Amino acid sequence: MTAFEVNTDIALIDPDWEIFEQLHDQRYGLAISYLKQVVKGHIFDNQVMSLNISEQGFYVQSKNFPAAFYGDTGDSSFSFVSNDQIQGVIFDAISLYRSGDARSLTCVYSEGSPPDVFFGYRIHGEEVYRMNDLRLTIPLHLRVMIEAKEEIELLGACSGAVIYQRTLDGKHLLIRAPGRKQPFPLMDGFSE
Repeated sequence: MTAFEVNTDIALIDPDWEIFEQLHDQRYGLAISYLKQVVKGHIFDNQVMSLNISEQGFYVQSKNFPAAFYGDTGDSSFSFVSNDQIQGVIFDAISLYRSGDARSLTCVYSEGSPPDVFFGYRIHGEEVYRMNDLRLTIPLHLRVMIEAKEEIELLGACSGAVIYQRTLDGKHLLIRAPGRKQPFPLMDGFSE
């Protein structure tokens, strides 16, 4: 099977909240459900994000706002890293986003209501959507979507995703998913 990804980022940028749930389910519901069935493996949830990873791929989903979902059925690797290593990852992710080599950056800093979150997304060209402020502190969750012209050492490729999750027992889990995948083929839902 061809690898694919499900990324709901664009749907979260200034949506029409009156029809958001219906449209979101129509566009992404089948893809999210399918990806969750395919990826059954190790669960590394924390206070703010569900994370599941297996040989078939991985997915992350916000516990407070389940419409925020990212999953990938392509090749990926995961490892536990040290506190110093994760500080370097955070610095690199922020640098990639600020330089324009990252399409989006998500950082969830706390589990409050509403949670303390930074979300930055490059719509196209110089047009950027930002919500809240970036910090150099270690978040509970981080995801950076890389789209660079040259190979990025953090990822080992020019494009792909790097995801960090602090586990409930305080470990630092790092996922690297090099290469962009095709979007799930039924992103616009079915029509009768």
